[in-house]
Amino acid sequence: MRFDIAVVGSGLSALIATRTLQRAGRKPVLIWPGLSSLYFLYATVDVLGYANPTTAEAVEDPVSGVRQLIADHPEHPYARAGLPALQNGSSLLLDWLREAGFNWQGTLDRNLLLPTATGTPKPSCLVPTSMAAGDLHRNEPIVFCGFDGYQDFIPELAAANLSHGWNGGSRNVGAVRVPLPGVKPDRLFTSIDIARSMEDATFRRDVAERLRHAVKDDRARLGLPAVLGLTHDTDVHVEFEKETGHPVFEIPTVPPSVLGLRLFDRLRRHLQETGIEMIWAAPAHEAEVANGRCLRIHLKSAGREQPVEAKAYILALEDAVDGAWRAGAHTVRDPFFHQVLAQHATPGERTDESLFAPQPFAAIGYPVSDRLQPTHQDGHPLASNVFLAGGGIAGYDPTGIKARGGMAIATGYRAAQEAMAA
Repeated sequence: MRFDIAVVGSGLSALIATRTLQRAGRKPVLIWPGLSSLYFLYATVDVLGYANPTTAEAVEDPVSGVRQLIADHPEHPYARAGLPALQNGSSLLLDWLREAGFNWQGTLDRNLLLPTATGTPKPSCLVPTSMAAGDLHRNEPIVFCGFDGYQDFIPELAAANLSHGWNGGSRNVGAVRVPLPGVKPDRLFTSIDIARSMEDATFRRDVAERLRHAVKDDRARLGLPAVLGLTHDTDVHVEFEKETGHPVFEIPTVPPSVLGLRLFDRLRRHLQETGIEMIWAAPAHEAEVANGRCLRIHLKSAGREQPVEAKAYILALEDAVDGAWRAGAHTVRDPFFHQVLAQHATPGERTDESLFAPQPFAAIGYPVSDRLQPTHQDGHPLASNVFLAGGGIAGYDPTGIKARGGMAIATGYRAAQEAMAA
């Protein structure tokens, strides 16, 4: 199969790269390796939450923070991609979200501070409008709302943690639980089950009435697990606020995230509906290189290998789950060029004993050129027409600084620009 530009990946960086190529008039193919980690990781686009992994002070102005990070760390993936790639890619994403029927808000100049399901404040930059009322920079009291028998959100825990950590414990935070109409407490149900039910007007009005009676403070805003619809979420959120008489904000819960399902299923579907060809469930591996260029890559599909030829390739794989690299007992290699990316005496060297410390395995990846090309250790590109985005880049560890979305956008956008130039 022959294509213009082939994008390999199932994460935000792959989606941004594909959309960038599409908006430029190119005809990319998106090779979707399989299950995406996006359903487990994303609810908001975090550009820069913390200046470094050890500080507890949140960044207020993400774009200024990224500019400083680039100045201090010229080898960082943000520096490789460049600040214009973050700015242009973020504008492209927000335009795309509106075109795909989403209602999002935010700016690169300001972080919101949103409560998580455990009640800890988390800085986020671009967010669904259904989450925005949770911003802890606002002063209204908060009541966390749960449902009898629903195990993925414990409002009492969230309230207890936030009441201690929000502005020194001086704010009013409460918690309530209500039964869901027609649902017995011993029944096992998930966020997806509730989200589907919330699209039924009768069910939703019944839940709203129960919350209206349970919440005694008329000034309070209500924090609910993210269950306000799967496909008509904007309308459900607006109607639910009217029916409860309170500002309402959603909170991401344990995977699978309803917010992640909404976002990435709809963006992926929008690409298909606007003419992007996709190859499903076909992990890519084995790049054939001659005279400094990649001639083709091979896909594993239906018991056979399938070659894909393109003028340029973007490897936008997020992590080991996507196939960005493969680990043995002592050696980590890449699946395309078979380069050694890391060597360890024992596998334990790839992890830190503390769950809260930066994990060495997260920074494993390809060294890249200033054009995001994978390189040999001497700095020469492995192939002049192959470009990287996302978690395959060495040093790509957004967890501690809360920058996963921003780094995916910046590298995806820049890799697409370089692929077109190639």
